[in-house]
Formats: sequence, C-alpha cells, structure tokens
Amino acid sequence: MNEDFVVKVTSDLIKINSQNPPGHTNEVVNYIKDLLSIHGIKYEIHEFEANKPNLIAKIGNGSPTLILNGHMDVVPPGDESKWIYPPFSGKIVDDKIFGRGATDMKGGLATILVSTLELSDLIEKNNGSLVFIASADEEVGGHAGMQGLVENNLIKGDAALIAEPSGYNRVSIGEKGLCQTKIVTRGLPSHGSMPILGDNAILKMYKAINLVKEGVEELNSKIVIPEDVSIAIKETANTYETIIKEKKLNLSVADIENQIKTISFNPGVIRGGTKINVVPDYCELELDMRIPPGCLCENVRNYIKNKLNNVAEIYPIDTSNANFTSLNEKIVKTALNSIEKILGKNADLHIETGATDGRYLRNIGIPTIIYGPGELFLAHAYNEYVKINDLKMALRITEDIIKEYLNLKTR
Repeated sequence: MNEDFVVKVTSDLIKINSQNPPGHTNEVVNYIKDLLSIHGIKYEIHEFEANKPNLIAKIGNGSPTLILNGHMDVVPPGDESKWIYPPFSGKIVDDKIFGRGATDMKGGLATILVSTLELSDLIEKNNGSLVFIASADEEVGGHAGMQGLVENNLIKGDAALIAEPSGYNRVSIGEKGLCQTKIVTRGLPSHGSMPILGDNAILKMYKAINLVKEGVEELNSKIVIPEDVSIAIKETANTYETIIKEKKLNLSVADIENQIKTISFNPGVIRGGTKINVVPDYCELELDMRIPPGCLCENVRNYIKNKLNNVAEIYPIDTSNANFTSLNEKIVKTALNSIEKILGKNADLHIETGATDGRYLRNIGIPTIIYGPGELFLAHAYNEYVKINDLKMALRITEDIIKEYLNLKTR
C-alpha cells in the first residue's frame, strides 16, 4: 500500500479548481482518466450538463458489486484574503494538506481512487466487482451528477461507500431529509404615511413565520425515530462535545441530540417591499427544514399549509426524504469490523444532518454508507484542510472494507 501516493493525489486534486458554480469537472476527469489508463482500467464518461462530466469505471465481472463514489466539485473559496494559503494550492504543511475541498471531498475522492488503482489486479483475480464513480454537481444538488446517473439506469450494485468526510473512525448510515419551502404573503399597497389604507405583506409574514414555527414544534412532539437511527443520532451528538467547548457555546450534547432528531427550522432568506414609504404588497420567505427519519416532507408541508389557513401560500423548493441503511446490512457490518480491526476500538455511528448523494442510491435500494477522511466541521470553511494521518488511515480502512466485502483472496 502506497500511503504517500494518496497524499500526492489529494494535493493534485485540490490544485484543480472545480468550484461550483460553475462546477466544471473536465480537468478532474482528465486527471482521473490518466491514472486509470496507466493501470489499464476502462471507464465511461456520462455528461448531463455541459462541462460537468461524470466518470464510471468498473473492475471485475462477478458478484457482489461494491460501488465507491466521490464528487469532484467543491464550494467556492469565498474571500481569498482570509486563507493562510491560496485555496487551490494543495499546500502541504506539517501533517496537513490545505485547500478548498481538502475535506469535502478531494481527500475522500483520492482515497477511493487510490484504493481502486491498488486493488484492481486483485479484484480481477477474484469474483467480486468494484465500481468507481467520480460524480459532478453534488454541491448544488447532484442533478447533473448522481441523480442523472441514477435516472438513466447507469448505476448497478449491491452496496455503496461514499467517501464524504465522516472521520476515519466513524461510519455514517443515513441522513436527514431536505424540505426547503417557499412561503408567500400578499397584501395591498398604500402610502407609507397611511398604512391603515393598505395591507402589509411583511407583517403578514411575521404572523406566518410564527404559525409555521408552532406547527413544526407540534410535529416534533409526535416524531418516532427508528431504533437504528436513534443509536446513530446519540453517537453523532457526542462528536459535538469538543466543538461546544472550543466555541464556548451555551449548549449541551442533549441539545445537539434534540436538534438532530427533530425537524430543524431555519428561515434563511426573506424578500419583501419595494420602497420605505410604500406598504409592501408582497413578501416571500425561503425556509430550510431538515426532516429526521420518522416523518415525510410532504406530510410536513401539508401540516404547515393547514396551519397557515390562508394567511400565506406555500410552495416546494427542494425535497428529499430522510433515508438510512440498516445496521444489519453487510456493508455496515463490514465497515464497522474493518475499523475495529485496524484501529483496535469500536467505530462510532453517524447520521448526516445535511443531504448527500447517498439519498439517490438508497432510494433505488442500494445500501449505502458514508466513510471518508476529514472532519465535517472543516468542510466549506476558510483554511480547510485534511490531516495526512486521517488520509492514510482512511485508505487502509477503505481497502480493508473492499477486500472483506468482496471476499478478495490472494492467490
């Protein structure tokens, strides 16, 4: 196992600017193609939006089939003056690699790519199959990436590992649902000096926000979380203890656990009014709600609609229901065993509070875990980095997961 190679590949990938927008992945695909070609691995390119190619490589012909997935796009770096090193430098300093995407998720992409390259010959000599997928567009919803691949029936497999940052000692088995919703209130304009003659849409929105919040709290009192997910939620909450102490937050681990296992309520964007001296006749709110397993977004929206009772209109923005993989699935057991074997201690379970490409795979019946290097709190942050030790440990564990899941034997 060439652990230094995964460091080089991570740095190389960070140096390729694939920020989204625009999310162009041509250069990343070319880099991956070159490495696959050197190892004689065949691949396919599928493009659903200009300059956003996806790459699929398959090794072996037997069963079972394990999918490895990582996305190639990254979020924009923001104000570059706030970075210690240029965000696309891939700078290696001591035990860290700095740059946009180091954690989310050029490091994880490098880990599964190097695993694929190193195990390709062994897989060919055995019965199992490995599918490597480098996908586009994840940072803006995956519509030109994994969603397109799934909708075009281009993905087949018995289980999947997505190398998003989980921490090398944790396995994520699921994620909360995405229930992003627009609330609209309408009124009647009049001169600002005589608001009594109009109907203020912003004041109506104030009432609507309180009604929606009240509705969410009512729903939260009724949610029943599946047992597998409850275990993962508790262990996820425990990982926030250090962050709470470092940031001196007035929160407890119990507060974090309660946030994860309930519907979150975040009014993210509000627009309304045309001029200070005009009573506004229109106001809209973009509301971000994350839904735990145990309820459906459609039911949440319907409940809120009834709660609003003509005070406001409600429209969907983006939707995906909560999804998770059972602890009884082979891929979960394999990952937990590999971590315990290599680290000498039990792995932690995790639940994602945000959406990942895992939803597209779980929704077509493919048991999916998230396992990759890096800590999620570093994702999308200034001075993002991944620790070299995390990369190397994740590489060892990922390769062991592949060997055990596919039952690879040295002959």
